[in-house]
Amino acid sequence: MSRSRPARESRTPEPELAPADVQAVRAALNRAARRLNILELIILSAAAIASIAGGWLAALLATRAFGFPFRMTWVGASLALFVIPALAAYLVNRRRQGAQGKSAADTTDQSPAGDTE
Repeated sequence: MSRSRPARESRTPEPELAPADVQAVRAALNRAARRLNILELIILSAAAIASIAGGWLAALLATRAFGFPFRMTWVGASLALFVIPALAAYLVNRRRQGAQGKSAADTTDQSPAGDTE
C-alpha cells in the first residue's frame, strides 16, 4: 500500500530585477543581434563573391570547350552557383523544422483514449 504524497512546492522566489539591469540586458541583446546581422551580411557577401568567381571560371571553361557565349554563361552559372545551394539549404531547414514540429506534437500528454484537452 503506497500512499501518494502531496506535491510540495519547492519553488525558490525569483529575484526582482532592477530597471537598470533590464536595460543592460536589453542593450547586450541588441548589440549581439546587431553583430549577428553584420556577420550574416559578411557571409552572404562572401557567398555572392564566390558564386560570381565560380561562374566566371565555369563560363571561361564552357566558352573554350563548347563555344558558349561568355556573358550569358557567366550570368547563368553565377546564378546557379548561388541559387541552387540557397534553395537546398532552405529545403533542409524546412524539413528540419517540420521534424521538430512533429516530435513536439508526438510528445504531448494524451489520455489513453486519445483525447487531448
